[in-house]
Amino acid sequence: MADDPPFGDIRPVSHVNRRRVLLAVGGIAITSVSARQLAPQPAQRRPSAADQAHRAAVAAARRRPGPEPGPRYPLDKPLYYVDSDSKSIALTIDDGPDPVYTPQVLRLLRKYRVTATFSMIGLHVAAFPALARDVAEAGHKIANHTWTHADLVGLPVHRVHDEVIRATDAIHATTGAAPGLFRAPYGAWSPAVIRECERTGMIPVDWSVDPRDWSMPGVRAIVRNIMTNTRPGSIILEHDGGGNRSETVAALRIVLPRLLGEGFRFATP
Repeated sequence: MADDPPFGDIRPVSHVNRRRVLLAVGGIAITSVSARQLAPQPAQRRPSAADQAHRAAVAAARRRPGPEPGPRYPLDKPLYYVDSDSKSIALTIDDGPDPVYTPQVLRLLRKYRVTATFSMIGLHVAAFPALARDVAEAGHKIANHTWTHADLVGLPVHRVHDEVIRATDAIHATTGAAPGLFRAPYGAWSPAVIRECERTGMIPVDWSVDPRDWSMPGVRAIVRNIMTNTRPGSIILEHDGGGNRSETVAALRIVLPRLLGEGFRFATP
């Protein structure tokens, strides 16, 4: 029959297309919902290496303790070390000023750009005020080392006070600045000496490396002692007064560049 479809009982094309469209649209909708439900949420942008480094630095800074506060009184003992977080060390030079050896030491310190602490005897400051001013003007610290280099242990309180205050007055009158550090002669400390430091606002400073240069053991012995015993934070004891200090000067000429070459940097207490 001419009007029959050539392939049997098949629904009209328009109906079939409409059904297919509906099924397709429904499938797309279902697929979209399922995809939204199953797909993970978009990941946040991964921090760059620079971001991660910055965050790590911030976290480390928060964990890192701040600098330790300076000494606060009352103290029951002097300082034997400076801050050792880095390779800081301190050079202290006692018993001057001396007209022969202090200028030689100053020239060496200037050559190697080293800052030191000079523990000065009040009588010597009064006798050689220009030398004391040279030390201060070169940027070095001056510590009170008493008026006469007396052993303060066992002295009555008024004698301790007199030895300390007279030296402070001499240093202040000569340099225009009162000393903020005190070193007891012979490293001899007592409760009365510590209390006098507290009363006068000075920090008591001792040492941790003693090459005994005052006994003139020989240049090599002084150098060996310093290079063997110096550690980060060490306070080194040397002398520019009180006798022949030629060995001290010769030893400093050797150890200063060596210590700098090992990465140490010189600080003051």
